[in-house]
Amino acid sequence: MGNISFVILNYNTYQEAIACAESILHTQTYPDLEIVIVDNGSTNDSGEQLAEYARGKQRVHLLVSKENLGFARGNNLGIRYAREQFSPEFVVAANSDMVFEQPDYCEKLVEIYKKNRYDILGGDIIDASRTTHLNPVARGRKYTRNYMRQQVLVSWLKAEAFRLIKLLRLKRTVAGHYGIVTNDKGEDVGDGGKTLAIREAEGKAEAADRRIEETMEGALLHGCCLVFSKDFFRQFDGFWEGTFLYAEEEILYYLAMQRGMTLLYSPDVVCMHKEARTTNSLYQDFCDRKIFYFSNITKSYRQFLALMREG
Repeated sequence: MGNISFVILNYNTYQEAIACAESILHTQTYPDLEIVIVDNGSTNDSGEQLAEYARGKQRVHLLVSKENLGFARGNNLGIRYAREQFSPEFVVAANSDMVFEQPDYCEKLVEIYKKNRYDILGGDIIDASRTTHLNPVARGRKYTRNYMRQQVLVSWLKAEAFRLIKLLRLKRTVAGHYGIVTNDKGEDVGDGGKTLAIREAEGKAEAADRRIEETMEGALLHGCCLVFSKDFFRQFDGFWEGTFLYAEEEILYYLAMQRGMTLLYSPDVVCMHKEARTTNSLYQDFCDRKIFYFSNITKSYRQFLALMREG
């Protein structure tokens, strides 16, 4: 049937990376699979902990980068290794906080491909509460220069707004809108569980969990877990490396659609995403997390816009 390689990207969350690898090893019945863990320049003892974990495990391979390469380059480091060593039919690029519980996940990748050839596949991704589905993100989204200029402006304004909120100590005023519970000192003491997820179709918002049971071509797929078939690598070596963090799946969608590639959403493969564990490990404060996110995605959107201008 051919090799299937999982690439797990880790930054400072070795416990999550180990749990992800263990979920694959303990559930998957597929005979020919390998796991490549990339420690992406962690500043804690992740490298040592992961080396200890991988020692003696024939199907677990560890790559340690001396610096944080960012999401795209870090993933591509693992993807290159997997392709050189195992010549996989499929590469599954997963965040460290993913959990794979479906025993025939790998077999389904092969089965779906035989029925509907794809370059990139995204499955049904559920959150830790098992109440929210993260895929498909959108369908029929039109990326234009004007659209990207708007995204740059909006994300920059949001970063500045959260800086002002923190400066003026207004966090309690807005936290409830995001499902965050704070105490009288403004400290985060709990997650209210409110989800703001929406789905988008042809530029219009839909109910978040609408159409999740439909197989869908031309879908924008969540970047926490993406499956690349060998066909994808006939045109690309991996993620576009012009960004450091965020918007990688949007750029991937844009480039793939330009090349006439098939991006497929299928509800027949399911995995779970614990969500934002790396960012949460770095920033305990709600406002700091928002500032980090919107600042970095602004940079990514600027790079995306520059890419569009070039081509």
